[in-house]
Amino acid sequence: MPTDERASHGVSRKFLLALALCCALAVAVPCAVSRVRDEQIAIGQWDDIKVRGALRVAMDPGWRPFSFFDDAGWQGLDADLTREIARRLHLAVQPDPVGYDAIYDALHLQRDDIAVSALVIDPARTATIAYSVAYFDAGIHMVVFGNPTVRHPRDLEGRRVAVALGSDADRLARYWERRVANLSRVTTEDEAGAVALARAGRADAALVEAWTALRATSDLADDAFTRVSVEPRLYAIAVRRDNTRLLAALNATLSDMRADGTLRALIDRWVAADR
Repeated sequence: MPTDERASHGVSRKFLLALALCCALAVAVPCAVSRVRDEQIAIGQWDDIKVRGALRVAMDPGWRPFSFFDDAGWQGLDADLTREIARRLHLAVQPDPVGYDAIYDALHLQRDDIAVSALVIDPARTATIAYSVAYFDAGIHMVVFGNPTVRHPRDLEGRRVAVALGSDADRLARYWERRVANLSRVTTEDEAGAVALARAGRADAALVEAWTALRATSDLADDAFTRVSVEPRLYAIAVRRDNTRLLAALNATLSDMRADGTLRALIDRWVAADR
């Protein structure tokens, strides 16, 4: 290649490299500025909560055993969970009773900091809402008594599963029937009957909703049964998506409560107990 062509080629490469660098900076700098701005907003929101000294909580007071009012005030799993989180964060609780349909509006309008009301994690809302780690799974559970080898639907090959006729668990069992060889359904009128069949050995497992599964096993030692979530329905705390400092504090506290047994104790008190 002639000298002048090599020089021209070298200049072109330098120009292209410089152009690429400029393009990269044009993308990176606004992103960095945006991250800094978002962090400042999150810090400001968290500082406001600490100065106020209280968490403002949007909640629907109409669903036992999670959230309801009686003579003692706000009660239920969600109420005790929120109070314990606030206590660990050195905050008070200001409950704001709203209808279920208005809970997310209360967050968007910044009337409340968090929403705690047996809220199912909804991926369709995650553009503006962030959810904590789940604190309860209200989905369908498989309960097995005395056979620790059955831990998954595929382990039900050639076995019987008890369900309440027409329930969500029945729908799921019908789905498994088409995919697990020689699986047979045993139907009953209600979920208590399904558990009774499994406990008596007339079925190898029962498919029931979470609260039925918890109550059916609350009097048993952990090694006497297997309880597996097979169709999760996760409840979590909702915050505005930009409130990242608060979300981090919630997640850390929930993790500690799970590790030290506090969360399990609250679930046992409000859901597993036959209240």
